[in-house]
Amino acid sequence: MEIIHQKKLQDFAKKHADAINSITTWRKVVQEANWKQGTDILADFPKAKLIPSKRARFKIVGNKYRLIIEVDYEDAIVDIRFIGTHAEYDRIDASSV
Repeated sequence: MEIIHQKKLQDFAKKHADAINSITTWRKVVQEANWKQGTDILADFPKAKLIPSKRARFKIVGNKYRLIIEVDYEDAIVDIRFIGTHAEYDRIDASSV
């Protein structure tokens, strides 16, 4: 899968050094993946949560941070929609951010 808006991940990792390993691992798995549907995401990340509008939420560093992506399965593109603290996540609408 191709990940777009990776700068969001890089900028977040610079501010939150404890997230670097989790983000790096997540990125490697996604780049090697060939997701065709939501269940493919869950096969790679069983603790992920599928969100309407072809989105998924991931817990980073346990549950300290949250990552939301939108997936274009047909074109094999993963769009980083949000990455932030759990408190920041609680203030957004994951299906429209």
